[in-house]
Amino acid sequence: MQDARSQVRKEISGMPDLIRISRKAAMVAAIVAIAAALAAPPAFAQALYGAIVGTVNDQSGAPVPGATITATNEGTGLKVDTQTDADGNYTFRNLQPGNYDLSSTLQGFKEMKRTGVRVSAGNPVRMDLKLEVGTVAEAVTVTAESTLLQTEKADLHTELTSKELTNLPLNQFRNYQALLNLVPGATPAQFQNAEIDTPGRALSTSVNGVARNINAFRVDGAVSVNVWLPHHVGYVQSAETIETVNISTNNFDADQGMAGGAAVTVLTKSGTNQ
Repeated sequence: MQDARSQVRKEISGMPDLIRISRKAAMVAAIVAIAAALAAPPAFAQALYGAIVGTVNDQSGAPVPGATITATNEGTGLKVDTQTDADGNYTFRNLQPGNYDLSSTLQGFKEMKRTGVRVSAGNPVRMDLKLEVGTVAEAVTVTAESTLLQTEKADLHTELTSKELTNLPLNQFRNYQALLNLVPGATPAQFQNAEIDTPGRALSTSVNGVARNINAFRVDGAVSVNVWLPHHVGYVQSAETIETVNISTNNFDADQGMAGGAAVTVLTKSGTNQ
């Protein structure tokens, strides 16, 4: 009995050391987690916003650090500024979708302007700039052209603009989902249930051969799903109120998850100065 009591006392006396070790281990784990988060590369906010990335070079192809880049939203007039880093790279994140004008200024170079840069939600666009030697009072203006190759993301997606949604025939209840027929890998969108079950006249489709109920729809960042009929959205926006519809069918980002088929992001129109 005496030996047992002594053993218990030893175990109790050793507990403070174990607690201190546990606290130190927890502190080390927390520090490692914070360091990993800080070291992670910056990500783009995909659901609601777009991004512009690029590199600024001079006429010889050398990177130009310290150049001031200004992005101006043509619709709202909102301006945001940034500077190129040591390698001449710049990034604008969390931009509202729309058309932007870019300008680059630096002492000893002509001002460089790019107009009509189209920014869409979830799709960072690359826009490289080349500065010419001269004075800031001089300016070179170039109208941006659509890029033929997507280099900033690896997903497969189709984007429908407000112009397409308005002008293309919507033969089923004026529902924008009728245009999912244009997406590679999608079966024709169908109205599958009784009207009393789906008063919004939602359509369903299968993408890449998977079940219809594992597509994910988001409207302005909020999930839209009919709880009782998960292959239908909860609410169908009028085609005239939609700015863009982005349909990702493969390799989409984690923030577009909860989808085994297609991740569909709908953005509604917002106010502008026009």
